[in-house]
Amino acid sequence: MLNPQYVTGFCDGEASFSVTLSPRGDFWEVRPSFSVSQNKLSRGILYQLKEFFECGYVRPSRGDNTYKYEVCSLKDLATKVIPHFEKYPLKTQKQRNFKGLKKIVHLMERKEHLHQRGVIEILEIMEKINLASKKIYNRQEIQKLVKV
Repeated sequence: MLNPQYVTGFCDGEASFSVTLSPRGDFWEVRPSFSVSQNKLSRGILYQLKEFFECGYVRPSRGDNTYKYEVCSLKDLATKVIPHFEKYPLKTQKQRNFKGLKKIVHLMERKEHLHQRGVIEILEIMEKINLASKKIYNRQEIQKLVKV
């Protein structure tokens, strides 16, 4: 079993906290995630992380020779990943990204992402901390697509 402090240190260098925001008809899909990528030869650590957090999955990444450990489940993020990084805080800029992801997960737990105001709040958090997203939408696009 991995040492919790080692996990935080490893994640400080290798992990990503991200949120993808995508329009789906007349609502916005919000997908927070925690992930770690490694070269195929080092993928064993990803399976150890999966065992440590007791959630998520490991998969080959498309297009290159890497593997990714990823946790996308809102419940697992809220009950396993977030508590770990609260108890064993990150030391780099990733702490800021973690805090943003944590805020977004808590908004989603309260179902606020299902309303325009909540989606805009999520967008504002993403903009402030620069969470990775495939595309960043502006407020006007959200207001057009989300019914008030």
